[in-house]
Amino acid sequence: MLTEAQKATWHKIGYVKLEEFFDQENRERLSTLVEDISRWDISDDKWLMWFEKTTDNRKIISKVENFLEFNAPLRDLMLADHRIKSIVESLLEEDARMLKELLIFKYPDSGGYRPHQDIYHVPHKLPDRMVHAIVAIAIDDSGPDNGGLFFSPANHKKGVFPMDAGGVIYPDIAETFAWEPVSWKAGDIFIFDDYAPHYSKPNKSENSRRVIYLVFQRASTGGPTRAEYNKLKRAYNPPEGKVSDIDELKPPNGIFYRE
Repeated sequence: MLTEAQKATWHKIGYVKLEEFFDQENRERLSTLVEDISRWDISDDKWLMWFEKTTDNRKIISKVENFLEFNAPLRDLMLADHRIKSIVESLLEEDARMLKELLIFKYPDSGGYRPHQDIYHVPHKLPDRMVHAIVAIAIDDSGPDNGGLFFSPANHKKGVFPMDAGGVIYPDIAETFAWEPVSWKAGDIFIFDDYAPHYSKPNKSENSRRVIYLVFQRASTGGPTRAEYNKLKRAYNPPEGKVSDIDELKPPNGIFYRE
């Protein structure tokens, strides 16, 4: 399913987009299933949820993790045909396994994520960061106007850049990078190397920028299973509980910010 040009792009700049991966019918199904998740109750032992406070003092959902085992239709729609896993393995040139999934809603008036590398920013306190490819599944159109991603091309083979304790690349380093906006349409997928630096601005538009991220490991690296990861995530970066204070919401990670 990948052309040689797409593979070359992945190796050269650290990311590649596959347009119209899902057809119109399945794009609509994805949107409906994702919106259903946004209305789930907070769970203390299943899925993990984070929220944010808007400028007009509303609480909106920001991010959910560990939701696929509780939503079989969504899981099957994305994974049952094995297309995504096959593409990842073609790029990594070896077997892969999925470590985690997350859904970022990026509703209007939501925050942004400062420059970072996914190899490091997840605070699960493991001695090694063993993530290797992230597949972004576009639920909505995305671009600079609604909090879309910016990437620094060809910086994915230079190791881990200096960063603060939260995983934010130091500003004096990030300012030396060339950054380019990445836009996509609903139904596209966008795959990026875990070392590729990227960031997103807050969504100041009236349009949502929902996206599901599927995070894959190289099978040869070992590391935590999906269940082990989710246990560590709940311990070290706790999600919101059933009783929460809108003025003291738990941040999804150290790179999240609001203006």
